[in-house]
Amino acid sequence: MNTTPDHPDVTRHLRWQIYGILIMISAGLCLGRILAVDNVRDRVIQEYRMTTVKKERLDDRRKELESQNFPQDYIEKKLAQADRDLTMQFQTARPTLSANDRSRFCTIRVLVEPKLRETRIVEKNGQKVEQVVPYAIDKIRTQQGWDTIDMVCHTLPDDPDGVGYLYSSKPPLLPTVMAIPYWIIYNTTGFTFDTHPYLLTRVMLILCHLVPLVIGWFLMALMIERFGTSDWGRIFAVAFTCFATFLSTFVVTLNNHLPAIFCIVVAVYAGVRIWFDGDKRKRWFVLAGFFAAFAFACESPAALFFAILGFALLIKFPRKTLIAGVPAALLVVAAFFATNYIAHKTLRLAYSQQGWYFFENYEKYGKTINSYWLNPQGPDIGEPNRSVYAFHTIVGHHGILSLTPVWVIAIFGVFSMLTRPREKPMRDFALMTLVMTLICVAFYVAMGQPNRNYGGMTCGHRWTFWLFPFWTLCLLPALDGMAKYRLSRWCGLFLLFMSAMSVSYPLWNPWSPPWLQFFMSYLGWL
Repeated sequence: MNTTPDHPDVTRHLRWQIYGILIMISAGLCLGRILAVDNVRDRVIQEYRMTTVKKERLDDRRKELESQNFPQDYIEKKLAQADRDLTMQFQTARPTLSANDRSRFCTIRVLVEPKLRETRIVEKNGQKVEQVVPYAIDKIRTQQGWDTIDMVCHTLPDDPDGVGYLYSSKPPLLPTVMAIPYWIIYNTTGFTFDTHPYLLTRVMLILCHLVPLVIGWFLMALMIERFGTSDWGRIFAVAFTCFATFLSTFVVTLNNHLPAIFCIVVAVYAGVRIWFDGDKRKRWFVLAGFFAAFAFACESPAALFFAILGFALLIKFPRKTLIAGVPAALLVVAAFFATNYIAHKTLRLAYSQQGWYFFENYEKYGKTINSYWLNPQGPDIGEPNRSVYAFHTIVGHHGILSLTPVWVIAIFGVFSMLTRPREKPMRDFALMTLVMTLICVAFYVAMGQPNRNYGGMTCGHRWTFWLFPFWTLCLLPALDGMAKYRLSRWCGLFLLFMSAMSVSYPLWNPWSPPWLQFFMSYLGWL
């Protein structure tokens, strides 16, 4: 309901109680999933090997030793050693769920644990000295359970042998920031991912994902409360934010999407305070600049938002933007390229160095490896037909509208904001959202076949996740219209039901196909 001096918003306090309940329930569900995070497939394989295969091998080893008439104490000693060796060999279960999150965890570990840092001998002032190779993950990859396909290989400018080093393919700034809590834990407790893998993985997920996610939900509730006009529409939007987007699905695996969306929400909130509420204090320009830039550092397509917001603020409020916003943004941009240069000795990102992905016969520490990307499998091959890819991106098995049908309501919300805005800046917000959406989708559809892959083996189209906060706010005009009619409310609830089902389907691992892909395969449509 609208608030006026004659008609105070008497339900506001009740709405905020409901928001708090919804956010805390969702946070509790996410925390439960984090505390239970485990690679179920590896756990099942490990249990089989530990209970069946190990027993068979120990029995065979006992028979072999007894047949040679060794003393009993010698046999028991050898069997104990064999038991330890087999336990280490079969200890394959791990809390990391994919090559994607292991790639970032590898970088975090080599930044913190001295024994995992790669070193080389270089000549300096006529003397040979040992030098650390920052961000190289060669040593960590030799440990069981820390393999990843998301890596690149390249030489450094002064490599004496020209063999090169392996690195995570992810931009290094975000893992560097994520390494801070691990550095504190490591230096205060001595715990490592070797000694306490499940504990540390869960602590990292709570600190890097759940805490920012809950803060982001409260900020979204503030903006939903600010722009909504009906009780039903506001509560629907908050419930949808908490329970029916893929953000809660990905809370169990270390990724760049959740940090990026947290940064976007903070930047949008700061922009709302400036643009809509007329609050021109420097703090909001600092927050807008810093977090919009960090969103770009986490999620490359968010450069669209960074550029549009920065340009708009610079044109409308040049002095405050130059004094407060630009320095805050430049701090992040400088850190982004500085960490990339420290890692790769170039300002160009690993993503743009396609040759770094396709290495073969790379040999170090007694192992020879070839890049997975020389012969990708499954969804990593990419969709050969551009039209088919566009279909599945929008309404197909990874469809934005088919997996999360609530976004259909956002289309009507954007139309309403463009044609009948309640406040003039709402038209600008809707136009920005529409332009960013069209450019982002068109960009990925236009890419070559290997990149038309929906984000790998994943339950949703990951490349568009960063747009969720914008689409959610665009729901509000349409939701407020739907609130007036019983039939439209029930239709909205059905769409919410289907969206919540889609994001809950990959219960333990978001790195799995969506339910719609399985269903379409079952019907023989794929």
